[in-house]
Amino acid sequence: MFVFVQGSINLITKALAAVGCKMQLLPDPTAVHYHLPDGLSVRVHRKFEDFLVELTGYFPHEKEGISQFYNECWKVFNSLNSLELKSLEEPLYLFGQFFKKPLECLTLAYYLPQNAGDIARKYIKDPNLLCFIDAECFIVSTVNALQTPMINASMVLCDRHFGGINYPVGGVGGIAKNLAKGLVDYGGTISYKANVTDIILENEKAVGVRLSDGRQFYAKKIISNATRWDTFGKLLRTEKLPPEEKNFQRLYVKAPSFLSIHMGVKEEVLPLDTDCHHFVLEDDWARLEEPYGSIFLSIPTVLDSSLAPEGHHILHIFTSAWIDDWKGLSQKDYNIKKEAVADEIVNRLEKTLFPGLKEAITFKEVGTPKTHMRFLARDNGTYGPIPQKNPKGLLGMPFNTTGVDGLYCVGDSCFPGQGVIAVAFSGIMCAHRVAADIGQEPMMEC
Repeated sequence: MFVFVQGSINLITKALAAVGCKMQLLPDPTAVHYHLPDGLSVRVHRKFEDFLVELTGYFPHEKEGISQFYNECWKVFNSLNSLELKSLEEPLYLFGQFFKKPLECLTLAYYLPQNAGDIARKYIKDPNLLCFIDAECFIVSTVNALQTPMINASMVLCDRHFGGINYPVGGVGGIAKNLAKGLVDYGGTISYKANVTDIILENEKAVGVRLSDGRQFYAKKIISNATRWDTFGKLLRTEKLPPEEKNFQRLYVKAPSFLSIHMGVKEEVLPLDTDCHHFVLEDDWARLEEPYGSIFLSIPTVLDSSLAPEGHHILHIFTSAWIDDWKGLSQKDYNIKKEAVADEIVNRLEKTLFPGLKEAITFKEVGTPKTHMRFLARDNGTYGPIPQKNPKGLLGMPFNTTGVDGLYCVGDSCFPGQGVIAVAFSGIMCAHRVAADIGQEPMMEC
């Protein structure tokens, strides 16, 4: 799900605009359609008020609690959206923002160490409704609400209503293509099929990278988009792990990866009012975080029919999975298992959403955690970091700078964590910090 709207946290649009690009968008009337235990079928409508009405219809006795919880989310979101989001590691920038927006900064400081589940439990008592809040947060962070920082939850749960979910014409791949074109148009160079194997150190300072083909590139600053596990466990040839990385690995572990299914199906198998995004957990809340328990489903052709041949739809199905479940298999057994697990997932969707789905399939390709590890170069194919235990909000999440001089990290293992908006924020923060460090951006703006 991608958001292109107005406001400070509309970071994808800002990044595209920075390189002179703009994309044509299609509005999505429903951010996600939940299919949950006990017949709980909730659409997250574009209009926040419509969503509240639908959710309250299932839990009329919790009307006030629902309103109070989501109002707290809006309080966080509105504070974020009023600020110019740059590097939180730059004291003078922080002072400038506090000078201009003291109330908003204090609001964010108050919520920084808090988790969404704790806030929800202040207002909500119904266990099934609390399970629904867990599902809302699971989409954001792949963990339950008690382990999801309130700031992360608020960014996503409100941003989807602030201007709605808007889908780029031609598919989400157009975002990367436009960014790449813009960077080249502005004088940048992008090397493809360039596998980095080492970060080069000189006098304990990061000065360059070495590729698998032997080429070496040097720069004033080095930014790693690999996970912190890959950066400090594989790319850096150093025996001593910086203290902040030890702390990160003490607080966070690798999330599972995903099993992904890409399918083409005949269009008649989908009802005409089918939504684009679905989340399926049919019969047992306890399976929410279990491997293969929850199913994410995206059908982009509901919004943009040009993405598939006439008379067809594209289904992207994915569910969490651990790589250990796929190790030690022969190629034959690996392929057999892929088809068996995929068939089970498809059968569940056929039973819950689309009768006749299996017979309507015209194309199917299955990827496992090993696929994610190979093509995304992420340790064990992990989706990102998850806390070892209930965290103190975002207090334990490291920023972009590292204990190695000249080296920065960016992505979901940096503040503020997982999710499209959070990762984009990480990139904006890192760019500002690097620009300030090399003297290319004013250090204070008031």
